[in-house]
Amino acid sequence: MSIRRQTHIRTSIKHAVEDILRDYPYLPTYIKNRREELLHPIEDVDENVGGSRGNKINKPQEQMIITLDDDRQLHALERQQNTIAAMLEHTDHDTRVILKELYFKRYPQYTMGGLAQQHLIYCSRASGFRKRDAFVEELSKNLGMYVAER
Repeated sequence: MSIRRQTHIRTSIKHAVEDILRDYPYLPTYIKNRREELLHPIEDVDENVGGSRGNKINKPQEQMIITLDDDRQLHALERQQNTIAAMLEHTDHDTRVILKELYFKRYPQYTMGGLAQQHLIYCSRASGFRKRDAFVEELSKNLGMYVAER
């Protein structure tokens, strides 16, 4: 008989990952808005009357490319979206149903128990929680956020 040691991530990390999952349906909008902010920044008025040159690139297209490539927030949003999409593609039906109902819907209709009782998932309530927790833990690892509880 082998003893299987279950690992757990810190509660704060779990909550952060769950917040990322709740934002997943809105990530395309967040990414689009961030790109717009970077491509069309609010222009600062130069009150400098002197003739000194700034160290900014003079070609706007090159500046936009550099800005888009260097923006950490944009990269984080894109990474979250791509990581979740890839994981959803390779997960089982029950886990997808659980995530869609509990995280992706603005107003969830069912709890984990309701999903099992209504036969929307083909596992028990307890198994549903294990599947959800495994997905959240794996996502935290893939996003570089994993820290085990002590």
